Amino acid sequence: MQGRTGEDAYIDLPIGSIVTNEASGRVIELTEDGQISKILHGGRGGLGNEHFKASTNITPEQSTPGMEGEEADFKVELNLIADAGLIGLPNAGKSSLLNSLTRANAKVGAYAFTTLDPNLGALAGGYILADIPGLIEGAAEGKGLGHKFLRHVKRTKMLLHLVSLENEDIEGVYKTIRAELEKYGNGLTEKKEVVVLSKTDLVGADKVAEARKILSKYSPDILEVTILDDASIKKLGDSVTQLLQK
Repeated sequence: MQGRTGEDAYIDLPIGSIVTNEASGRVIELTEDGQISKILHGGRGGLGNEHFKASTNITPEQSTPGMEGEEADFKVELNLIADAGLIGLPNAGKSSLLNSLTRANAKVGAYAFTTLDPNLGALAGGYILADIPGLIEGAAEGKGLGHKFLRHVKRTKMLLHLVSLENEDIEGVYKTIRAELEKYGNGLTEKKEVVVLSKTDLVGADKVAEARKILSKYSPDILEVTILDDASIKKLGDSVTQLLQK
């Protein structure tokens, strides 16, 4: 959407937009509501009739043309800005959990990469959750559209790392995702991480306890959930909200 205020022309873009001048390489990130950044300079205006007015030329009809303004091609990308991002392997239950915690309507399917684009939902209190499409080994090199997914993670304040208990190698699954975050860089491994053991309804209490013990070496914050139990969903939502408030 474009408009004019005085002599300035504006293009409205959503928060999270990254604008890149393809010729100069200059990058502008829009991270705040109301932020204004100049991307091009307009041309200097020409001289109008008033400039040529004199005692011998009271009503001049003269002018000079103005100078052309700058021109450039820009690339605009949108990176989500969310309070917490749900990450994990495909089919870890991210979309289902987002739907259960919020009023989102993310597509759910029993196959990998059901989610092709991030989905958003709002927790009680207005905190925004983003369902980041499933990462796989090699995502940092672009495998499985990894770069497309990982670029959204860097704009989240906290990571909710879902580890499905249906996996036999809990530690290996956890390390796979962490390795991709480290390879991608951009400070992803420095973000606050909360491990969420998902699909607890598929295993017994002993398997849940074992998984907690294994992953406690990597994260002090470990939660658990099954979307089949409303009490479990509420407990997780309350815990995440409390962590975000801190």
